[in-house]
Amino acid sequence: MPKNIPTDLLRSFVTVVDLGGFTRAAQALGRTQPAVSLQIKRLEELLQTKLIRTSGRQFRLTDDGVALGPYARQLLRLNDDIIAHFADSALEGWIRVGVPTDFAHSILLEAISDFAARHADVRIEIESMVSTDLRAALANDQLDISVAVLPDREVPYLVESTDVEPLWVIKDDFTVNPRDPLPIIRHPDPCEYATRMRNALRMAGRGWRTMLVSRDVEGLQAAVLAGLGATALTPATMLPGMRIAREEEGYPRMAPMSIGLFYKHAVLGDAGHALAQTLLDHIQKNDKPDLS
Repeated sequence: MPKNIPTDLLRSFVTVVDLGGFTRAAQALGRTQPAVSLQIKRLEELLQTKLIRTSGRQFRLTDDGVALGPYARQLLRLNDDIIAHFADSALEGWIRVGVPTDFAHSILLEAISDFAARHADVRIEIESMVSTDLRAALANDQLDISVAVLPDREVPYLVESTDVEPLWVIKDDFTVNPRDPLPIIRHPDPCEYATRMRNALRMAGRGWRTMLVSRDVEGLQAAVLAGLGATALTPATMLPGMRIAREEEGYPRMAPMSIGLFYKHAVLGDAGHALAQTLLDHIQKNDKPDLS
């Protein structure tokens, strides 16, 4: 017979992680610290694994604790969405949203704008940064919600993710001998797109040389249109005068990457959860999201 996981146990687990400790989690949940510790223990017994290891006032997640994070956040999101669906209350508050630099041309900005128009009492501020900075800003409580590329490792505060395949993009009339090093245009390291360009070329046995490094997508677009070389983009950021380079032309297929929706469930209000659901809907409807 299948087991049921009480959502209050998952909420305690996520709150401890989001707030960085048992004491702050207990205050946020309106419980005592021993009560929160007991809930974590009950969850560990239910799942038959250790999730959190403590040392004095410090704690760290085990590998299983890290793996549980996205599942717990997804279940809590669904639970809270059900409650919100049947609630009859206006949304209000202030939400700081982070989107990658390439989202300057994305429908996600349209989704945020539409949400703001439907909820006049919700104040939204949007920050545009590279994905590495977005994840750091969320961890440091400088953002409430972030949409960012996932690195090839476990990262905290991930709620949902979906895959996207980067594409080689060049100027319409750009040509280069397939035996010569490929001139590439990229964002600064660390950048998941740049990593995938180099890995693909390395696996194919083809050399490369960096022609230009730009923190914003406009710089990449201008360099491509100037004929300086090739870069990795998504269809949403392609401009007239560009085309997708083909594998048979010497542009090896790049590994897919994942785009994630991140937020700290324990500190996000009703308006934030509603906006997060709106963003998630748009991410899942567009299998070629616009990312840096």
